[in-house]
Amino acid sequence: MMSLTNRTFRLAFVVGMLALVSACAAPADPKNMVASPTPGGSEFAAPLHSSMCVRNVTGGEETNAMWVSKVNNQDFHTALAASLDTAGLTGAAAACKYPIDVNLLGLSQPSAGFDMEVTSHVNYKVYDAASQPILLETISAAYTAKMSDAFAGVERLKLANEGSIRSSISQFLDKLRAVKVQ
Repeated sequence: MMSLTNRTFRLAFVVGMLALVSACAAPADPKNMVASPTPGGSEFAAPLHSSMCVRNVTGGEETNAMWVSKVNNQDFHTALAASLDTAGLTGAAAACKYPIDVNLLGLSQPSAGFDMEVTSHVNYKVYDAASQPILLETISAAYTAKMSDAFAGVERLKLANEGSIRSSISQFLDKLRAVKVQ
């Protein structure tokens, strides 16, 4: 017959393992990083409509399930492309006159906390048909996921990553609205 101490130890071990497995880090979801159009915002220059594309995204990192949530290149690319599409800027591959290159310089993430603030640092480069830059911008965007958003810390960090990238893309689109293109 098993002693009470042995049972308690086994139960604690099982509960601990379940907590560990349920607390695995998940990568950012591209759908949650898409920037919505700014209501009442200014329009984009006419030549940009239906003529932009995301050419390269670099600097992202894959999420290690045993560590912390990150943003990878493909998910960032998907979110930026969807944001451009929502804004009416995406053109067919053959119609891409204004390619965009993005470099995710890094995510400033907390190691722990109740409210988790992540700041993304992203360099955006937009070129014209002659490969001349029309916009070179580095944007640092912060987003805080609160304890009320998600109980699990790994989920709050994921939400903060997504919110930070969404905010960065939104700020990029605002900068793009100010670009004068002939």
